[in-house]
Amino acid sequence: MTGTSFFSVEKIGSGRSGGTTQAESRIYNERLVVALVRRHGQLAKTDLTRLTGLAPQTITTIVNRAAETGLLRRLEPLRGKLGQPSVPYTLNPAAAFAFGLKVDHRGADVALINFTGEVIAVARGDLPEPGPAQVMDFAQDTIARMREAHVLAPERIAGLGIASPFHRGSLSDDGLLPEARLEAWRRIDIRAELDRRFDWPVFLHNDGTMAVAAELMFGAGALSADFLHAYIGHNVGGGLVLDHHLHPGRNKLAGALGDLLVPAAAQDNESAVPLSRVASLRALAGRLNGSSDGRIWSSPDDWGDLGSPLQDWIEAASDGLAHAVLNAVALLDIDNVVIDGAMPKEVRKEIAKAIRRKLARGLAQRPQPFSVLEGVFGHLGPAIGGASIPLLVKYSNDRDVLFKD
Repeated sequence: MTGTSFFSVEKIGSGRSGGTTQAESRIYNERLVVALVRRHGQLAKTDLTRLTGLAPQTITTIVNRAAETGLLRRLEPLRGKLGQPSVPYTLNPAAAFAFGLKVDHRGADVALINFTGEVIAVARGDLPEPGPAQVMDFAQDTIARMREAHVLAPERIAGLGIASPFHRGSLSDDGLLPEARLEAWRRIDIRAELDRRFDWPVFLHNDGTMAVAAELMFGAGALSADFLHAYIGHNVGGGLVLDHHLHPGRNKLAGALGDLLVPAAAQDNESAVPLSRVASLRALAGRLNGSSDGRIWSSPDDWGDLGSPLQDWIEAASDGLAHAVLNAVALLDIDNVVIDGAMPKEVRKEIAKAIRRKLARGLAQRPQPFSVLEGVFGHLGPAIGGASIPLLVKYSNDRDVLFKD
């Protein structure tokens, strides 16, 4: 069944334990330095000493080693201040590469990114019946072509991350896929199957978690220590970042916003419905009633003029999302929510603006101002997020990712 294994233990370096060894502390400190440089863009050794609290000699050893191995790149000294010139270091884009695979109801995307999150290549496979076999063959062929085109050294490939809405059969009740194809997704562990085809670690999470990983590594995460992420796609997905770390939860399902109950519309017979019922692209397609719904699936960057159904959906979606955010803020005490999805930028902007308006009164008394931010990746978010997971695991200073199976 999809989702029974989340990552390849045998392809990740050994040394994990219940405690922390000296070697693990060294790894943690090295990855802390890399994470800080990623967050700030560039830092000198003196900055890293101040931010980490580590001894200057320790920082010098870590930075020199990271520069020798190609993780960090030395920049020109900054002159014009008192004392010795400051030498900043930044990430080396070619230090590592990773692949992301996004699976959806109409096909799959493969993205290749470098160490700094630049999208090197992306490919779309429109599969009329996206079953496991077709998706895996597409992924394997596409990754082989990308590796050949960009001459990637095997030791520089961090891994492959899969963003799948079929994670644990989570969409088995929407009626859009034939039962036989759904059963094929339930039977197979796509992570394990693809893991056998590649020499690097393969990871699997739901598409909402993968989308928030992209924001953590390369988007809002650089500015916000804590945020809730809402991703509007076929359903409404989500994810949670606390203290600059992805918090997937014990079952890898934290931030599953689409399942939250929100007030139903006045004309409905129910008092509350799941958020996905009102805020997903499925809900928008239902309002369009087949007249233009093909556009929202085939052209995520340009829907054209969808008229009043789109405006009505934006109002209903922002109502539901605002209600969900208010409850999340009360529970988690966060100061930011990021709104993204497989939609044009102007639609995302309108939804974010409506949510700000609806949250203004309810969150006015918070000590810190609450921000509704727009995501930056759109429909590529889950694929880029999938690629970011191997980089998080291999280069993150998150102790949960580093030392716990």
